Amino acid sequence: MHVKWLNQRRLTIYPRIIVAMYIILGGALIVAPAFRGPGGTDLYNRPLGADFSHYWVASSLALTGQATIVYDPPKFIAAEEAKFKVEFPIPWFYPPTFLVVLLPLALLPYIPSLIAWLALTLSGYLVILRRIAPHPATIWLALAFPGTFQNFFHGQNGFLSAALIGGGLLLLDQFPLAGGFLLGLVSYKPHLTVLIPLALIAGKRWQALISLLIAASVMVLSSFVLFGKDVWLAFLNNLSLPMKLLENGSLPINKMVTIFSALLEFGAGLHLALFIQVCVMLAVALAIFLVWHQNRPLSSRASVLVIGILLFTPYLFAYDLTLLALPLAWLGWEGYTKGWIHGERVLLFLGWIMPFITPILALINFQIAPLILVAIMILVVKGSTIRASFASEAAKPYE
Repeated sequence: MHVKWLNQRRLTIYPRIIVAMYIILGGALIVAPAFRGPGGTDLYNRPLGADFSHYWVASSLALTGQATIVYDPPKFIAAEEAKFKVEFPIPWFYPPTFLVVLLPLALLPYIPSLIAWLALTLSGYLVILRRIAPHPATIWLALAFPGTFQNFFHGQNGFLSAALIGGGLLLLDQFPLAGGFLLGLVSYKPHLTVLIPLALIAGKRWQALISLLIAASVMVLSSFVLFGKDVWLAFLNNLSLPMKLLENGSLPINKMVTIFSALLEFGAGLHLALFIQVCVMLAVALAIFLVWHQNRPLSSRASVLVIGILLFTPYLFAYDLTLLALPLAWLGWEGYTKGWIHGERVLLFLGWIMPFITPILALINFQIAPLILVAIMILVVKGSTIRASFASEAAKPYE
């Protein structure tokens, strides 16, 4: 099917219109009420940058030798409420390695720190996407991507994760030590890292695997040196907290984009949802192992890994879909340069718009994100085989 509405001209104009709408919406939600409270609050009476407020307060506590408070939910929430004079009762789930990354943030006042965080991480994210898909429209498509807006509005770490994962995968073939090291830095968010060693083992990327382990070890040792062992003990004591909050309904399930959360929203019991999630995890791990073991093209290996990461974890929010920009860029560039597979452009468009429609459909307890991710995963696995057959046919001498 020829997708006329996804032509070159519209892919150039529409993203600019969407970015302009984001700026207007951002002005309404952020800039207008920026002077209503200490450090500024948005129209929802949350600190500007919302989730970034956790990062800044955690950094402030760590800089003053109070890192263990970060892992004491009542004290951490009290510290944040004391700073921003608003209720924002979300505890801290990250490991101490993330505190190493965040440590410099509180050296600046809150608003300048938020601006610096978003500017630096967004820049890295855009550079990586432009390297994956070297086309003038890439930057505009990336800025207009709803996942980008979600991450920007929440002040989240998706730009950083995408830059590290994308940069590591880009470097992996020619510079395995550098690529592995960047991938190892993603260990600040362990549930995004767990499948990466599997891919490297399946692909026999031993140098990259060793470099990844070194980077992760450096992060852990740095946290011990900076914060001491008590911080790690406090973190380990809180490992079960996310699951407890899921069980008692304290976490916003409707904002999560996993198969696990979709099943809970649909009315499945906790144990059934966990069982199906585990089955999906095993299937995803197998798909990643096979694609990397067969040493398929980078676009296929990278895409199946990133989509697999998004499907594998039972704990993922809409703003984490920023990572989806990586496979969308790889697959989009592959289709643009080597030819489109039937239905590919429509599916990639659905993936692109998914972070926008997911929160809307969640209002009626319908979570579409896992379905689209599974469809794109199937597309990746089958697509590289189809393109390989096209290439082999084209290489045959004319008879």
